[in-house]
Amino acid sequence: MSKSNISYICVAEPNLEQIKKELNGLEYDLSVHICNSEGETIEAVKGADLIINEGVPMPASVINEIDSAYSIVSFGHGFDRIDDEAATKNKIMLTNTAGFCSEEVSNHAIMLLLSCAKHLNFLNDLVKSGQWDKAPSEGMRKFLAEKKLHMPPVYNQTLGLIGFGNIARATARKAKAFGLKVVSYDPYVEPWIAREYEVELYNSLESIAAISDYVSIHLPLNNETKKIINKEFFKNMKNTAFIINTCRGGTIDEKAMIDALKSGCIAGAGLDVFEEEPIKDDNILISLPNVIMTPHTAGTSTGSDEVLYKYVGQEAYRVLNNQWPMSLVNPDVKNMISNRNPAMSK
Repeated sequence: MSKSNISYICVAEPNLEQIKKELNGLEYDLSVHICNSEGETIEAVKGADLIINEGVPMPASVINEIDSAYSIVSFGHGFDRIDDEAATKNKIMLTNTAGFCSEEVSNHAIMLLLSCAKHLNFLNDLVKSGQWDKAPSEGMRKFLAEKKLHMPPVYNQTLGLIGFGNIARATARKAKAFGLKVVSYDPYVEPWIAREYEVELYNSLESIAAISDYVSIHLPLNNETKKIINKEFFKNMKNTAFIINTCRGGTIDEKAMIDALKSGCIAGAGLDVFEEEPIKDDNILISLPNVIMTPHTAGTSTGSDEVLYKYVGQEAYRVLNNQWPMSLVNPDVKNMISNRNPAMSK
């Protein structure tokens, strides 16, 4: 059996130890390429059977130049930097590492929900700035009202999940422990799956917006989901509701969200992701008191990186061992792949 050629493309020096461990038993040559331009990426993937991609953009202009690779293994849940439609047209399997940080991201979504509900950023600053005793004698409730800060209960409120994949399901499971009723919009999920989690599926985004006290987004970013949360969605939300985003910033029309936050159309937002990252210093979101922000760290923990590299190695092993990957992003390619790599059809 001939050696497989693996091209590892990245933007910084990688940690290969865990990946090599998962590839144990296979014959392969692995080359690492730090890519800072489309031209460098095109050169890096020439002659490869498998491409491992850690953070390198691969638009159609790059994928169309791939001459031999039949699979791209991408780090993380998101694959918005890689043109999946171009991969399918070129009979290339695109796989991600779905599930590697479902617990961390769902924990982060719940944390942002609770932080928004209790206005944690404001209360933290109140204590640290020595203003605890500046609240009126009538109590904190009146003080918050004067500041126009709505502090709703969590128990018996409704959480609307946009998307019902692995992370949303983990979020639903945890939300139930806080007494939240959970509903979801996901036209690609079978009703029986939602029933297993005691989640009610709705057939429109408008319905989710209207019924929810908290809305949490759990979608990949693609042509279908780009700015799916728009001006009309915010208009349909309760003015006491909060929006949470731990997936991709591009799923929200950021300008429409800022307008909704400033006008009081919605009560607040908990955001881990943004349209442009890193966020610019002059972004209005930074100055809004009803917004809690974290720097795209929902999936980060001391253990998640190890799991991520492990999953990448396992997916690469499956593909090189003529097995189907576990997390195939473009399943339509299954009907085409035999023309690319006959071993896959066995």
